[in-house]
Amino acid sequence: MPIRRFLLPALALSGLPGGVTAQSSPTVPDRDLLQAAAVLYGAAQVGGTIRDWCLSRAPGDRAVIEQGFAAWQVASGVPQLEAYLKAAAPEVLPRLRALAGERRAQTEAALDAGSASPRDDCRAIRAQLGTYANLAQLYPAEYARTAALRQGTPAPALVGQPTAPAAPVGNGGLFITGTNFSPFNRAFVLKVLGAAGGQAPFTAGGPLGPGAFRCVREDTDEDSTPVAAYRYTLNLYGDGGVRVVQASVRPRSGAAYDLKDEAGTFTYDRASGTLSVTADGDSDVLEDLIVGAGSYDSLIRKVTLFNFFRAIKDRSGRRLLYGQQAYGAQADTTQTVCTPAGAPVGVSPVEQERRARAEEARIFNLYRAAPGQGLKATQIEGIVHGYATRSDGINVLGEESVVLLLKDGRAYFNLRWTPSDLNVAASVKGEPGMWGQWRRRGAALEVKRGGTWAALPGTLAVPGASPERLSGDFEFFSAYTSGTLMSGATATTRVTYSFRPDGTYTLRGGSAVYGNLDTGATQTTGAAVGSDPTRSGTYRFDGYTMELRDHAGTVTRTAAFFWDRSKTHLYLGDRSYTRQ
Repeated sequence: MPIRRFLLPALALSGLPGGVTAQSSPTVPDRDLLQAAAVLYGAAQVGGTIRDWCLSRAPGDRAVIEQGFAAWQVASGVPQLEAYLKAAAPEVLPRLRALAGERRAQTEAALDAGSASPRDDCRAIRAQLGTYANLAQLYPAEYARTAALRQGTPAPALVGQPTAPAAPVGNGGLFITGTNFSPFNRAFVLKVLGAAGGQAPFTAGGPLGPGAFRCVREDTDEDSTPVAAYRYTLNLYGDGGVRVVQASVRPRSGAAYDLKDEAGTFTYDRASGTLSVTADGDSDVLEDLIVGAGSYDSLIRKVTLFNFFRAIKDRSGRRLLYGQQAYGAQADTTQTVCTPAGAPVGVSPVEQERRARAEEARIFNLYRAAPGQGLKATQIEGIVHGYATRSDGINVLGEESVVLLLKDGRAYFNLRWTPSDLNVAASVKGEPGMWGQWRRRGAALEVKRGGTWAALPGTLAVPGASPERLSGDFEFFSAYTSGTLMSGATATTRVTYSFRPDGTYTLRGGSAVYGNLDTGATQTTGAAVGSDPTRSGTYRFDGYTMELRDHAGTVTRTAAFFWDRSKTHLYLGDRSYTRQ
């Protein structure tokens, strides 16, 4: 990014000319400290211009840019500089911000001229800011003068006034090591924890068993003014499940209201005390964005309640959870303290999911016979396969139907596995509504499922030979767009079976979500791509049965057939694959 020769003048011009005054202060401020803080803060505003330039040139990398910029601000001590100036000379802040604004066009033009690849430069924005907006190198004297201030040690705002001694870190003992408290200083964090009943010194990490915590969270804006207060109960379960219940929020203006429960899983690092949560998206505060500590998105204001990141223990051994976030250039902040509230209540979402899967498997296999102990080939007339499309907004969806016809005139409408594994007697007794009758009417087929006969759409499928040898790739692909093409998300799935005549196969699959958000002023794009593990093994395709045996020893038996004699489309399991 060869732009240093362009940025240095802009940075130099960001300093205050002619010194600083504090007209609203009743006594005289420490002018040297105030001047140094103002020069550094003014220079740092050009970093905000670089961030905004990156967001407009590389909108798809918003998260990386915001995280890098926030990290640079923290490392440079910008939040502490702003807090000091806000207390000592608040009228200076608009002037400093205006200086960078006046030169915004000039700075952006220099960035355009000096960048061969804006996206590459912006993905490494923290390194670029550290090189071209390095406050220590640009203003070494001012940087040294403000060292204590930038590190979070309270500085005296006025000369001649008594200065309170700095609060001892952890009351003289170990504090929460490795934690970045900016824009809060440690004395403030100690005060917050003390208000929750914590007794210094505090240490991080150690064992964290299952339990419930009562949490209080406060959001503040860039002026440290409370914006909203949240209260909720957090349940941590022994199997790694986590659930938030009884959540409510009281905004700065308006009435309080309740939030939906949230559920997910958590991981815990005993050494550092770091608690990380992966939450679902089925919540009014999670449906748009799940953010981690320190991340920011100015377009979407909904953030998860799972913002804590440290489990700590106080002097008495009492376990607390403490968390904070700082959002981007605006220095909006969130802080949370959770105190013990007994044993976790209710069932863990992990256990709920396990029970749901077990029940689903029980129902799925309820009418399944032992392998090969179901219908014989001589009992089967055939399988009728139907395919149709329907519109759903801008999407065109393909829908398949499968009806099993028996030689005795019965029809089965719920085929979930190979007919050779179907327990007919159990199915007729347990799911009678899935059975009907069929008949020929000229060249057409009709079925009766209830009181009347109706045409049966579709064609008779073609079973595999004994055995059928396949060669080549058969692929399934689907795509679905939510919203619009200009502002929405598209989810895709692609699964490919590669069959070989020697009776071996390889299965590859993956999914992706592509998002696009166009507000009229800005456009943000992004993608999340995942892939399933590649599996391989041997196959046997005989009649209407495909048996897959992978190298791990797992055997899968499922329904399989071709749509027609061209053998272009292979129905396998519950969907069709097309020869490539």
